[in-house]
Amino acid sequence: MTPCIAQLNFSFYSPKPIRADFDGGQISTDAGLLALRQFDQQYHLTADLDGVLTDPRDRARTTHPLLVLARQRLYAICAGYEDANDAHRLRQDPILQLLTDGALGESLGSQPTLSRLENQCTGRDIVALTRLGLEWFIRCCGQQVRQRGEILLDMDTTHDPTHGQQQLSMFNRYYGESVYHPWLVFEGHTGCLLDVRLRRGNCVSYNRCLGRLRRLLRRLRAAFPKVRIRLRADAGFAWKPLYELLEQENVEYAIRLPQNVVLQRLAQPLVQRTAQAYDKQQCPQVGFTSVFYRAKNWKKRRRVLVKAEHNSSQQEVYFVLTNQRGRAQEGYIFYNGRGACENRIGEIKNGFRADRLSCHRFLANGFRLALHGLAYNLVNLFRLRLPEPLQQLQISSLREKVFKVGARIVQTARRVWVHFSTSWPYRPTLIAVAQACG
Repeated sequence: MTPCIAQLNFSFYSPKPIRADFDGGQISTDAGLLALRQFDQQYHLTADLDGVLTDPRDRARTTHPLLVLARQRLYAICAGYEDANDAHRLRQDPILQLLTDGALGESLGSQPTLSRLENQCTGRDIVALTRLGLEWFIRCCGQQVRQRGEILLDMDTTHDPTHGQQQLSMFNRYYGESVYHPWLVFEGHTGCLLDVRLRRGNCVSYNRCLGRLRRLLRRLRAAFPKVRIRLRADAGFAWKPLYELLEQENVEYAIRLPQNVVLQRLAQPLVQRTAQAYDKQQCPQVGFTSVFYRAKNWKKRRRVLVKAEHNSSQQEVYFVLTNQRGRAQEGYIFYNGRGACENRIGEIKNGFRADRLSCHRFLANGFRLALHGLAYNLVNLFRLRLPEPLQQLQISSLREKVFKVGARIVQTARRVWVHFSTSWPYRPTLIAVAQACG
């Protein structure tokens, strides 16, 4: 067996040789997470996990409480350690021990322990986790919502490629590979993830969303009875039962419609006007109007916004179904605002690695997705409390400028000292963040 290297020698420095050892004491690279944990404590967010998840373990033989394990997994995701395998390297990390309220110096949960946590979950646990994200939004953003007088829902789907023998991983013709097909709902003004659901790979966009959306709308109505609710979605959600639900719940909506022969005929006058304007002015033309349209299986006519574009290379027509009043151009601008939802999906997948769904069991992967969604919400609510210039930071920038700071941790009889690096380049940023969350 190769002996453990106690010292490292470096000779590139000309004034004198450099010698390094591993006797620095309790040191962590993620000490900036203390500010996030302080915010968490202020609003009692992760404390709710204790009453949400079921714990079938024998308490007499349990070393790590369920809340400690859940916090360990959640804060590891926030720090960029998205896999349960990372737990083996992080068990002795002093900052992670402090974040979970564990005893300093005692090992945290191992990878097998966290894997068992993922695989013991039930469907009710997953639903409870997603509801927790909604309750966090109501608790932390309620005052802003009432002042704004509006809740804006952006509904969309994404695809998570699968590799191996995951349950309900199926080939999706649109994406051209085997995937899971999650459904997500964000609040447009705050960026909070209000609901997320893992679904089989071959389902269409609107599959299995109606019941969850009804529950979401009724919870929001109960919390904010006088607040207007609006919803935006792409053409994948062009589905009659969805329109009827939104109208029953008094929700204003703008949903993209696929083209058909009838809609093209109704849009023809606008198309001709933009074509004539282009021939006359020889510059790109854009026109808007609205028409009333009734599909064969609809009980009534509904308003459709029409946008026609004409330039030298092509002529395009777009349709958006809505129950809102006002000018067609304003309604279409409102619909186009849903592009921000794509950025949020990109952050939750790339920054928080919510697409790392490598468990065999479908429920375990659903639990992972819900937990990654909670990590996203925790960080998103945190940055909404930061000074204005810092509220736009993505998770990658937050890790670089706030979370990933080296520190030495020393425990005395009266307190725990965290000594940050003296030369930390983002020291003013960290101080401003800590003061905002204090």
